[in-house]
Amino acid sequence: MALQQQQQQLRDVGGKLGSPPASKDALIKLLKQAANCLSEIEQSPLPSMLDAMKPCINAVAKQGLLKHQDRDVKVLLATCICEITRITAPEAPFSDDVLRDIFHLIVSTFSGLSDINSPSFGRRVVILESFARYRSYVVMLDLECDDLISEMFSTFFAVISDDHPKNVLASMQKIMVLILDESEDIHDNLLSTILSPLGRKRTDFSLAARRLAMDVIKECAGSLEPCIKQFLVSSLSGDSTSVDNTIDYHEVIYDVYQSAPQILYGIVPYITGELLADALDVRLKAVQLLGELFALPGLPISESFQPLFSEFLKRLTDRAVEVRISVIGHLKNCLISNPSRPEAPSIIKALSDRLLDYNENVREQVVDAICDNACHSLKIVPAETIRLVAERLRDKSLSVKRFTMEKLADLYRFYCLKSAGGSTSVDELEWIPGRILRCLYDKDFRPEGIELILSGFLFPPEFSINNRLKHWATAFLVFDKVEVKALEQVLVQKQRLQQEFQKYLSLRQTYQENAPELQKRVSVCFRNMSRLFSESTKAEEGFQILNQLKDVNIWKMLTTLLDPCTSFHQAWSRRDDLLKILGDKHPLHDFMGMLSTKCSYLLFNKDYVKEIITVASAQKSAGDVQFISSCMSLLAIIACFSPHLLAGFEENLVNLLKEDNEIIKEGVAHVLSKAGGTIREQLATTSSSVDLLLERLCLEGTRKQAKYSVHALGAITKDDGLKSLSVLYKRLVDILEERTHYTFASHIAVTWMHSTNCHTNF
Repeated sequence: MALQQQQQQLRDVGGKLGSPPASKDALIKLLKQAANCLSEIEQSPLPSMLDAMKPCINAVAKQGLLKHQDRDVKVLLATCICEITRITAPEAPFSDDVLRDIFHLIVSTFSGLSDINSPSFGRRVVILESFARYRSYVVMLDLECDDLISEMFSTFFAVISDDHPKNVLASMQKIMVLILDESEDIHDNLLSTILSPLGRKRTDFSLAARRLAMDVIKECAGSLEPCIKQFLVSSLSGDSTSVDNTIDYHEVIYDVYQSAPQILYGIVPYITGELLADALDVRLKAVQLLGELFALPGLPISESFQPLFSEFLKRLTDRAVEVRISVIGHLKNCLISNPSRPEAPSIIKALSDRLLDYNENVREQVVDAICDNACHSLKIVPAETIRLVAERLRDKSLSVKRFTMEKLADLYRFYCLKSAGGSTSVDELEWIPGRILRCLYDKDFRPEGIELILSGFLFPPEFSINNRLKHWATAFLVFDKVEVKALEQVLVQKQRLQQEFQKYLSLRQTYQENAPELQKRVSVCFRNMSRLFSESTKAEEGFQILNQLKDVNIWKMLTTLLDPCTSFHQAWSRRDDLLKILGDKHPLHDFMGMLSTKCSYLLFNKDYVKEIITVASAQKSAGDVQFISSCMSLLAIIACFSPHLLAGFEENLVNLLKEDNEIIKEGVAHVLSKAGGTIREQLATTSSSVDLLLERLCLEGTRKQAKYSVHALGAITKDDGLKSLSVLYKRLVDILEERTHYTFASHIAVTWMHSTNCHTNF
């Protein structure tokens, strides 16, 4: 378009706007023409172009247009004014009074930015960007439009959302930051506007508004510090009349701490005062605030806040239980949010000191905090601290005892998972199962609960039998005599219950339902089994109710649980199915949970036996001596109390007896001395050389090998070893006479012969 034609078009449009049409549609059409013409003019045009613009400039400055109430007219008029401002920048071709009205008009258009689907949204964004780019708003400061500036800030906070394009947020932030930086004084009304969106509890502002306020405070920290500090000091002192009292000053501190923490350095003494206040609610609120501040991820505690943090730690000894519990919870979150923080050791030390707090709820919360942090990061909590936590298994409070056991089981399960991934030492927390077993001697613990933890909650559900054995064997290495006896006690009670329950199931199948003989013998079984529960009376009632159940599926599941061939995962699945059939509200639910654990092979089963034999076969003359020894000792315990689990592995045992590994041979002899009587027939069918292998161990083996072999010979032969040991006895006497070789077997054989009154003539 030719320059003259463009200028003439501007004059025509300006002239028509000078006497605007009464019709809204005609006015809108005219304003669109003016906006289009103005948009084509470059900045700092020729004087002739400025002269052609005068009709438009004069027209838009008239009150008739500036005060028009239609939203669309306002947007188009503001668009024209922004174009004029762009063209004439840095000079404004309007008087001060007109500029005030223009600023009111422009600010009013910003409220429409809340509707991103509006047809006028694009024009409003252009107005906002133009307003920000050419810094027209700085003139608002010169004209002392304080209320209008506060209104504009409020509008920005009210309309901003995460749905807005980034340029909208950037333009708003630029306008606000430059106004604050150029301001000589921040009025209370404007400060209230900036602080109002802060805080997590504000429902009348969006999260985007809160972030915008925090970003503005961050960029204008120098300008805002005096007034924010004055507001906070007044609030902390109980005098907050100068600013909107609906603003939660704790929430302001929380957000300012994240955006411009230096603003808060001067109010540290006042926050400390709240921590030490006599009023409980004041101390609790201060603890809540500081706990949340110190737990913020990625924000280290600066040197200026270290005294405040030290005072916060001291609240662990506050006279009020509520305060101590609150501090514990926040310290837990502090460590979880940043396990490697420099304050971690002092936090752990302070928490462990409260393990002996006189209040049981506090002690319980400390156990929870330490164990959860250890689960989050094993390296953060020293081993000695975990052992201090384990001492709460002997707490005077039953609630604390039980809670500690559950948390230690959780921690051990997490540790097992980590060690399976190779991220921790294999024996770091292997003492935990032993500590749990020790609780069997505490009358406050129910043996059924301890067995359930050992059976189902020590290891991750997805753990393979190989991983389970690795940890059981490693844990067994550090068992002391008390813990070994406890494990044996669990297994002997399980053995007795399984035997009695099998007898009961056989009775149900053999006799008619109401036969008197059945009732009598069933009652005896119930009494015998009930004695194996901590609450025998309730257990006997449970057996009586169970006896009345007709659901075939329940009895099938119980039979499966009693089957030694049932795998761990099958047993756990059947147990779950059984409890689901009954339902949580069934009177038998809890009892069946205990019974299904005690009568099943969830603790040890054939899979363990197979895995131990596999590991032993693979190790042979090499490998970890201690681990193999522990595996064989564990197998011996299994053989003692569940000998039928060895059935089917007779050939494997004989082959191990032939290996050139003294630990394995000793272990197999020990196993056969325990389970030989149960697997005697299968063993005889499998191998005819087992007697000779055991005899050789008696003559040539170590003292333990000889001892176990003698007992094994007695167990695996029908005549209780009389024939084999008689021959062996003769050979030992010959050796003694020749004085060529002496082993502990001679003593064992002679002792055994005398104990059985067996006299053989040679």
